[in-house]
Formats: sequence, C-alpha cells, structure tokens
Amino acid sequence: MPASSSAPMSGFPPPPPFMDMMHYPVGFEPTNRQLMDAILDLKSRLAGDENKEEQNKWLQLARDCFIEFLATGMFILAALSVPILGAAGTAAGIRTIGVSFGFGFTITILVAVASRFSGAHLNPAVTWGLFLAQRIGALRLLYIPCQMVGAITGAAILYGIVHDLDTTTYPEVPFLAVNRVMPGFSRGEALGYEIIFTCLLLTVVLAVTHGKAQFGRASMAPFHIGYAVFIAHMVMVPVDNCSINPARSFGPAVIANYWSDQWIFWVGPLTGATVAGLFNGVLWKLFHGKPVKPAKLLE
Repeated sequence: MPASSSAPMSGFPPPPPFMDMMHYPVGFEPTNRQLMDAILDLKSRLAGDENKEEQNKWLQLARDCFIEFLATGMFILAALSVPILGAAGTAAGIRTIGVSFGFGFTITILVAVASRFSGAHLNPAVTWGLFLAQRIGALRLLYIPCQMVGAITGAAILYGIVHDLDTTTYPEVPFLAVNRVMPGFSRGEALGYEIIFTCLLLTVVLAVTHGKAQFGRASMAPFHIGYAVFIAHMVMVPVDNCSINPARSFGPAVIANYWSDQWIFWVGPLTGATVAGLFNGVLWKLFHGKPVKPAKLLE
C-alpha cells in the first residue's frame, strides 16, 4: 500500500490520531507515543458521547416532568367536569356509572397519549408504587410535585369555568367534586376502600406495563388501567367520591379550601401503593428466583 494513500483527501481535514493510525501500511508498528495518543483520543471521544447522553437524559427528565404536570391538569379538568356539570343541571344528573365512565375514559385516553413520554403516571400513588417496585429511578419521584401543581392548575381552571353555576340542584355533589366521607360511611371504611382499590390499581399498572406481560401490549395497557379506575369509581363514589389519587384530592381541596378528611386521601392511596409495590418484588423473586433489578437513577 503506497504511503500516499494515508494522506487525507483534498478539501478534507486530516484525520484524528486514532483514525490516522488506521491508514498506515500493513505491518507498520506504531511507537508507544503513537499508541498512547490513539488511546487518549479514543477515550476522549467516548467520554464526549457519554456526557452528551447524560445531558440528554436530564433534558428528557425535564420534559417528562412537564408532561406529568400537563396531563394531570388535563385529567382534573376533564374528569371532574363530569360530576360538576351534571350537578349544575346542564346534564340530567350524572349518576355513579356516568362518573365512573368519565374517570375511566379520561385516564384511558391520557395514558394512551402520555405513556410514550413520561409513562403517564398522573398520580403520586402510582409514581410511589413504581418506585418501590424498582421500575423507576429515584429522580422520577420529581413527578409528584409536578402532579400536585398540575392538579391545582386544572382545578383552578375548572373553578374559573363553573364557579358561578348553580350547584344546589344536586347538593349531594360537593363543590369542585372534592373528596369527602359521605353520610352513612365511617372514616375507617373510606380509608379501607382507598387502600384496597389503590392496591388494585397499582397491581394492574405493574402487570400490564411489564415487558413480558401477556396482556401488557402498549396498545392495550391504557384500557386495562382505565378499567381498574372505572371499577374503583363504581364502588367508591358513594363512599367518599373515590380518590385513589392524592393529586385528584389535593388540587380541588386547595381551590375549594376544603380539608375535611384530606388525610384519608393521602394515607389510603399511598399505603395501597406501598403494599402493591413491595408485594410485586416478593412475587418477582418467588417466580424468577432473583430480586428485581433496580432501576437506574434517571430511569
């Protein structure tokens, strides 16, 4: 191979040290200095790629946090409009099944849209349960304050729309559909229902979003999650207006300044999520013979 073949083509910059070595004739033995230059050049290139990848991960986290804020706000605005507008007499008085369909369909649509970005948690209990199940890294817990702010924003927009409507026609529906223990039920019963049905929701989420789940295909997961939300509301609307989501309870409570029994809608969902998240790890180890591989910090 002629020596001139290693020269750069006219109009192109000379190759870097590592690439330059690839142009030497067969049988050429580089000096130690040339080897060191080539190794350092390769390490520098790899480090640059790693730094760029790390920067992209932080940008992706920021984007996903914004998606959680936006999607949670849309959930509050859309789902709570069902009982509120029905209570104002603009519909024939939405019954439990109508509210259940409203919440279930809203979650189905938003999960289908947002899952390709942030995973579409829309619920601090879901984020907490996925973290305990080691499906997400610790920094994804930043979703929770974003969800809370999104819920407040959605409730504020909804208040601006419905604050002057006459809601006395259906006094059984609280203002802004805030969660509260309904007459005929105790706080203990409401807490128990919140724990049980949040645990059910997290169990479904963990099952249908697992990579090897037979029923966890991306096209069907939002429907399974929506079904779980629908069932929970069918049972729990008469009990406490159904929370299973601290953000759903917190946003309207802030705008309506209604804090009665608010602790139930934090302790219940987070306890149910804790049980489901930890139990998922036990089942994984039981069936696979090894613990769950923990998610990385930014996963």
